[in-house]
Amino acid sequence: MIFRTSSASRAVILLLAFGGVAPAAGGPDVRAKLAAPPAVAAGAKTTIAVEMTIGPGWHVNSHTPSEPYLIPTAATLTASAGSLSPVRYAKDEDRKFAFSDKPLRVYTGTVRFETDLDVPAGASGDVTVEGNLSYQACNDQQCFPPAKIPLKATAKITSR
Repeated sequence: MIFRTSSASRAVILLLAFGGVAPAAGGPDVRAKLAAPPAVAAGAKTTIAVEMTIGPGWHVNSHTPSEPYLIPTAATLTASAGSLSPVRYAKDEDRKFAFSDKPLRVYTGTVRFETDLDVPAGASGDVTVEGNLSYQACNDQQCFPPAKIPLKATAKITSR
C-alpha cells in the first residue's frame, strides 16, 4: 500500500516526531555586542562592555574553565586611540552536566565583560574599539566547534 502525504501532513508528522519542538537550525544560540558610549571626552576614561547572550539550553565555558582541555571564553579587543585595561570577566557559575563527573564553570543567560578605555588628553576625532569574542557553545549532549563573534564600536572624542 502506498500513502501519499501533503506538505502539511509531513510537517505534522515531523512536529510529532520531535515532540512539538522544531529541530535547531544553525546550531547554538549565542550573540554578543560591544556597548560603548556615543562620545567620550579627551583625557577621560570610560567603560566599554561586551554583552554576551546565551540562549536557553546552551552554555559556554568560563574564562577560567574547570578543566585544561575546555575552551575558555575570551574577549580580545584593541582601541584605535588610547589604551584598554585588562578585561574583567563576569562571575561564572558551577553547573553539573550528565557528561561530566564534576561541576563545570560556565556562563549562561546574559553576561557582561568590561574593560576601561583611557583616552589621551590630546586625542580628537573618533575612537574605534574592535576585536573578537571567542567561545565554545555546548548543550547537555554535545559541544560545537569553537567560534568567534566580531565586535566593533565607535565613539566620538569630544573636548572637555
